[in-house]
Amino acid sequence: MKFYESGNQEKPVILLISGTCCHYSLFDKVLLLLQEKFYTVVVSFDGFDENENTEYESMEKEIIQIEAYIKNRFQNHIVCIYGCSLGGSFASYLVQRGNILVDQIILGSSDMDQSGAFSAKIKGKIMAPILYKMIHTGKLPKLMKKKLNKMKDKEPERYQQMQEFLHSFMVPTIQNVVTKKSIYNQYVSDLVTKIDDHIQKEGTTVHVFYALGMGEKYRARYLKHFKNPDIREQNMNHETFFFCHPKEWTEEVFDCVFSLR
Repeated sequence: MKFYESGNQEKPVILLISGTCCHYSLFDKVLLLLQEKFYTVVVSFDGFDENENTEYESMEKEIIQIEAYIKNRFQNHIVCIYGCSLGGSFASYLVQRGNILVDQIILGSSDMDQSGAFSAKIKGKIMAPILYKMIHTGKLPKLMKKKLNKMKDKEPERYQQMQEFLHSFMVPTIQNVVTKKSIYNQYVSDLVTKIDDHIQKEGTTVHVFYALGMGEKYRARYLKHFKNPDIREQNMNHETFFFCHPKEWTEEVFDCVFSLR
């Protein structure tokens, strides 16, 4: 695991955690925007970084490394964690464990999917080869490509969001790094790592960027897992806010953190 730091070290720290199989460059377009008020640190998962020879083993192992880094580098306290999709599960689990101090966490349209071990393994065996092929060839499955092409005219903003997501997902520099095992382990361990209900830690505020296009069941999940979360609605789809409206997204992040300080 690596951590990529940038900005003015005198400013408050925001830790950025990406989504499933995503490269750390996912956050490149918002770093300068965030650095107006933050010192930025981007987490790069084991198994998904061309600058090291590692394999993703489990969410638990990644969490332990993040905790150790925050403890040693920032005296165990940072101001904010933003978790994009899967990264929101990481942020939630970090708060649940209570081993670090963080003032604010923000979940970016996280689905918070969970399942039993058997079901997770079946899903992992189905998805890992598909995702592996996409990463290593830079090509979409025919059905997905057809669906994306239909979206281009009917849902241009959604199309843009998907294009940018795929750009951060199918990064040529990691084609010789990512293994099927890393993909499988990341996918499965996310599903089987239990996130508690009604999480509440003194000194930590939980914000959720809730994409209404995902459906009401996700609001129910946020209310189930967290006690009194600050749910901020966007009439968009999963992480469209982040991908398609970076300036507005950044202002919302600033509002979450600095309006309460």
